[in-house]
Amino acid sequence: MTKKLNLIKRLILFFVGMSIIQIGVALFLKTNIGSDPFTLFTQGLAFLLKKTPGNANMIILFVLFCIILLVERTRIKIGTIICVIGVGPIIDLGVKAVSFIPIESLNIGIKILLVVFGCVLIAIGFSILSASNLGVAPNDIISFIIKDKTNLEYRWIRMALDVSFLIIGFALGGIFGIGTIISALLTGPFIQFCLPYGEKLVNAIVKNQAEDETEENISLGA
Repeated sequence: MTKKLNLIKRLILFFVGMSIIQIGVALFLKTNIGSDPFTLFTQGLAFLLKKTPGNANMIILFVLFCIILLVERTRIKIGTIICVIGVGPIIDLGVKAVSFIPIESLNIGIKILLVVFGCVLIAIGFSILSASNLGVAPNDIISFIIKDKTNLEYRWIRMALDVSFLIIGFALGGIFGIGTIISALLTGPFIQFCLPYGEKLVNAIVKNQAEDETEENISLGA
């Protein structure tokens, strides 16, 4: 019973973390001064196909999901499927939510602060999502698959993918600007800082396997 309850808690935490990340992404998109490489790629595809950023994101994640399914399906977890289905709609919902604030009319200084805040939200959300241990989005899995197949260092693969997303996204009409530079400089360090706190939060809400077994043994002993 406890294991099922913990799984439900992990699913809820995963969804919360994923939602927080996409609010950060929505801030990137609405400030219109540039965003992280993958969001820039999503934005460029949205312009090309005349779709919403959320719909474009779903297309990208579905294509990557299919590739993973063919190449290394063992990496797919329930969180991966949730990302394919849920990230896009949450991005669009987040964009609508932040649209109530007249971000486009704000001066560049405020927009830069909003991008920084977006980086903070992405870091907080990712730390919770990662600690829930239910898997990651297809675009994150691709890096690990390439690493296993080529034996190259992860950082070089990630950098190469980010540069590729950036170039393709910019070529498709995505916006490259000061926000792109800010996200590149800040998101990684912010995530590194938040990861331990995300683990503490998840561990405080979800009991680990050892505690489950201890409780079961106590119950049997009683």
